[in-house]
Amino acid sequence: MKISRKNHENACSKIRSMRRGSMLVITITAMFLITTLAVAVLSITTSALYNNSRQQFRAEALNIAESGAEVAALWLKDQTILPSDETVKGPIALNDGTYTATITPDEDNDSEYLKTFIITSVGNYHGVSKTVEIVIKQSSFGKFAYFTDSEVSSVTGGTIWWRTGESVDGPVHSNCTNNSNFSINWTSSATSPIFKGSVTSAGSKINYYNNIKPTTEAQFKKIFLNGSKGYTLGVDRIKLPDSSDDQKIAAWGGETCFPTTDGVYMSGAADSGIYIEGNATIVLSLDCSGNQVITVVQTSSSYSGGKTTTVTKTNIVTQDRSAQTTAMTSTIRTKVTSGYTVISDNTVDGGSSSMAQLTNGVIYCSGNITSLSGTVADNLVSDGEIVTRSQLTIATDVNEGKDITITNNIKYNTKPNKTLADNAAVNLAAGTLGLVARDITISSTAPSSLEIDAVMMAGGENTSDGSFSVANYDTKKPTGTLTVLGGIIQKARGAVGTFNSSTGTTSTGYAKNYSYDPRLAKQPPPYYPTTGTYDRLSWRVLPD
Repeated sequence: MKISRKNHENACSKIRSMRRGSMLVITITAMFLITTLAVAVLSITTSALYNNSRQQFRAEALNIAESGAEVAALWLKDQTILPSDETVKGPIALNDGTYTATITPDEDNDSEYLKTFIITSVGNYHGVSKTVEIVIKQSSFGKFAYFTDSEVSSVTGGTIWWRTGESVDGPVHSNCTNNSNFSINWTSSATSPIFKGSVTSAGSKINYYNNIKPTTEAQFKKIFLNGSKGYTLGVDRIKLPDSSDDQKIAAWGGETCFPTTDGVYMSGAADSGIYIEGNATIVLSLDCSGNQVITVVQTSSSYSGGKTTTVTKTNIVTQDRSAQTTAMTSTIRTKVTSGYTVISDNTVDGGSSSMAQLTNGVIYCSGNITSLSGTVADNLVSDGEIVTRSQLTIATDVNEGKDITITNNIKYNTKPNKTLADNAAVNLAAGTLGLVARDITISSTAPSSLEIDAVMMAGGENTSDGSFSVANYDTKKPTGTLTVLGGIIQKARGAVGTFNSSTGTTSTGYAKNYSYDPRLAKQPPPYYPTTGTYDRLSWRVLPD
């Protein structure tokens, strides 16, 4: 069949038109797909950019919230009178954003000496908010196993050395004032480190005997449990208390009308203790029921007409844990002598007093405590819970230079064991003891091996010195071991003995065996001095 040229051209024209139509459809479809893909990519990019910005904003808001919490904590640290009600700081501008910090006192603060605060800080940045909550608690000097303001002798100003064979297994700190630094005499033959806890120093270096410094990690571990990471230099100085007035007020139960006549007083005020006016000796003991008995003896003498009159007043305070009462009985002995001849010797009833409550555990003495020894009673425990704490803080007038002399062992009736859980029977039972004085001195007549279960503070911010030491440390023999379960805080280091630098053996006085009692950081003795800083109990970011 023949096709005319005209029909052939028409057919070709139709085919070309169809091809152009198909290409147009394909082109439009491709453009649609490309546009759709571009929109999708743009959407994803925009979303990613938005999410990235939001993430950056969230991070910045969190940083601002954290900064606000830290600023609030610093503000709280600087307050001499702590807030009893909720305090709000803000909104305050910071880094192109703002924060609002709320400081809330813990509901138990009214009944606790160490105050706890909850700080909630909200950081805002470009419409994004993050909230941080920290819980902080006042820090007690009971947290330290060993603390000094100065690492030189309070007597000679000379260096006092830590040496191989000595041991302290809790937190150690020194302000290293008076151009002092930690001084360590270690030997390569050591089998156990000297410092088994953290060591911090405001000083810039450590002095090593004969300049023999550790150079390898193995050598560092002969000094510090954690080797070269076991110590930190250049930290902030921690201020000592200005006075022992807090303990004085706590013992009397008020801030005025303190006794002025020698004697032992219980004011009977709510949350009060025992106030001693004048010098005294104190012996701690237990009665048949395990209650704490505190025997205070005061002696005075006068001379007239060739006769010496000695008056000895003995006050015995018993704290009945079960009945929650305190009773005090007194006897007065008057002895008149002429030379070695006793003219009269009479003892009479000196009276009694009582309180329908237990004392708060603070014993304050305006004079010197010339002899201290004895046993600290156990807590009253029932069904795995402490019902009544046996806790004592014995303090003298630090700024007036009043001292405590330890003449014999001071022990807890039940010894705590830090290798066991807090709720182990021995840890629930063991009492606590804190001592505060200008100087705390071990008598030259004390046993050759001596144990002191207590956290002890000697000296203060306003004293020129104050130390824990041994009388006649450089001549006292026979030598033995001084075991301290608790902590030692002092203005300047006191000497407890001397040693042979060649052999490392003790020559006079005592070798040191200092063991930390971590209970005293969590539950220090009553009204024990605080560091002016706060311990952080928790930190968390609250949900958006």
